Amino acid sequence: MKLLFATILGSITFCSCSQEPEPLFVYPSLQNITEIVNEHNIDYENNFLNLESTSSSETKYWLKKQDSIVKKYYDMHGLERFSNNMDEIGNINSPDYYWLKNSSNKFFYWGDNDSTQVLYMGSKSSKIVKPIFSATYDKTIHFYAPNIEGTKYILFVSDENGDYLRVKDIATGDTIFETDKDMNTQQVSYAIWASEDQIIYTGWPNHENSKDSYLAVANISTGKMKMIFSGNEIAEYNNEHFLRPNIRYGSDVLQAVIVNGGEQYNGYNTSLQNIESNPKWKQVMHEKDSVIYYPTERNGMMYFLRYKNGEKTLVKTTVEDIGHPGKDIVLFKAENQAVITDYAVTESKTYVITSKYGIDNRLYAIDKNNNAELLNLNYPISGLRFYHTDASLTSIVLLQSSWRENYVFINVDDSLNIQINQEVTRYTAEEFKDIENDIVEVKSHDGTMVPMTIIKPKNFNTNSSNKAIIMAYGAYGITVEPFYNAAILDFVRNGNVFAVAHVRGGPEKGLKWYTSAIKENKKNSWKDLLSCSQYLKDSGYVNTDKLGVYFASAGGVTAAMAINENPEMYKAAVGEAPMLNPLRLGYQPNFNASDNDYDFGTKSTLEGFKSLLKLDPILNLKKNRNYPNTLIISGGQDELVPIYDGAKYIAFLQSQKIKTNNAYLLDIVKDEGHNLSPLETTRKALFFFNNEL
Repeated sequence: MKLLFATILGSITFCSCSQEPEPLFVYPSLQNITEIVNEHNIDYENNFLNLESTSSSETKYWLKKQDSIVKKYYDMHGLERFSNNMDEIGNINSPDYYWLKNSSNKFFYWGDNDSTQVLYMGSKSSKIVKPIFSATYDKTIHFYAPNIEGTKYILFVSDENGDYLRVKDIATGDTIFETDKDMNTQQVSYAIWASEDQIIYTGWPNHENSKDSYLAVANISTGKMKMIFSGNEIAEYNNEHFLRPNIRYGSDVLQAVIVNGGEQYNGYNTSLQNIESNPKWKQVMHEKDSVIYYPTERNGMMYFLRYKNGEKTLVKTTVEDIGHPGKDIVLFKAENQAVITDYAVTESKTYVITSKYGIDNRLYAIDKNNNAELLNLNYPISGLRFYHTDASLTSIVLLQSSWRENYVFINVDDSLNIQINQEVTRYTAEEFKDIENDIVEVKSHDGTMVPMTIIKPKNFNTNSSNKAIIMAYGAYGITVEPFYNAAILDFVRNGNVFAVAHVRGGPEKGLKWYTSAIKENKKNSWKDLLSCSQYLKDSGYVNTDKLGVYFASAGGVTAAMAINENPEMYKAAVGEAPMLNPLRLGYQPNFNASDNDYDFGTKSTLEGFKSLLKLDPILNLKKNRNYPNTLIISGGQDELVPIYDGAKYIAFLQSQKIKTNNAYLLDIVKDEGHNLSPLETTRKALFFFNNEL
């Protein structure tokens, strides 16, 4: 049964006057079409159902009005002036150059030159760097991979005509192989070199059905292509899986990995020599084997991370024995409350990164005798990850970052020589040198100690009456990686605080830390955030009325549910492409919800449905409450979170009948997807916080 009613939305002003203020912005009226949905004999109320139809004229008009309101807000308060100021103090949110990759004797990276994307090639033995490819912004580059010799590279491109895989010859610049069939760069942009003349890639003929996806091998010398493995061959393969090839350059062991929304996959192997005839695939890896992501083969041994007793352990075993944990040779196990975050295999070394509470990261090198050595990288490091690795190379590329230091690219070779790549590294602006961070642990609602990073000016007075912003994620076992951003650092250097709550649902303290905040236990994520927020107030880091909360993507569940539970905790909130209505994702045919099924639940089961009801922020909004000033920034082409998601949230806040001057704004960046531009989006967020706190 559907109940229809209209809600006339009120007006709001952003001036402060002693008399009744004259509204500067009038929110557009919008009919609130509400349906009562019944699942598993349980009813729930789906407000603003009409916004789920973004093609309707009413919704288009409403979204257009939201765009004009947020533009007026930006213009009135001086966003352009704020952005120009960030430019003047040398803001580089991410490097000018990106996608750094190595071959045996060369390195490659992309750069932006006005309206052109440029691929550069440099020599490891000299300082000579030259451009080898360029494309204007009417083409989107999704992926590239040079071969080991550094003579060719694979390129995934899309334009108004479709998606393409191309192989380019570096010496001539010619396209020597191309396919414009069965590419889906929006979902899977992956291909791998098997040898100098062979590539293996994922084909996706039906963008709406991944079961038809397949692996193909192409000989770029002859132009011959052959499908070698298909999702249709696997009984348990479904529309939320896709195939990914995995092979070490020059190896005979070809892997086909069935990727899903979790960490543990099914995997099959075959001999590359049999590809041209009739390859016989053997399943060697099952989800139950607790193997994490993609094993790496070297000299007949497979290297991978395996969960043992809830901990990630780096092990190796033969190709045939992946399914037999008792035959593992343990190479590394983290100690002192640290966890393994990733590993890499090169020609003669194995490397592993550990992290303690998602804050203190360290790099170890393991030799052929299984001896581990801690490498000197000027610890502690708050952000460290592998940026490019290959089991056939003799070096790795690391990305070192922190909340107060810009990106540093580090090359480490198998002789353990450590060298910063000066060509692509970007250093901290002088204005931000006097910023430091504290590490604290906060007692949560159930006594659990939650780590929190607090970025603040040196000699900060904890009795300060200044502002603070807290950020949290708490989903998918993913940590909030430190990132350098001038807008955030400018906020801090002016006497304020930026904090990151490492709440449950992330990986900071291992597998249990993650799984203790999924589905029916998801409340631990937002209760951890509330506890950390209260700590900032109780400890004098922030004035009690000047705390904002910052969130993105699946972090929207954590933050928005914290707001629902205690809206008075925060004065302002900003969400970047936030997930705010996860239950409704299950009703959308074109959105892959496999990640959400594991973390949040699925409406197809009673248990999952009950979980989603409790953690869905929009479904748990309460009428006529004073919610904080809120800015939602969404991508108009978001492939992971529907555009209506943030729209419904803002529509509900604007519809409240209580008298308030709070700002409830929706900024839709029309040409962006889920990965919004971090430079522009974070500036908008900090601009909003500066105004509203």
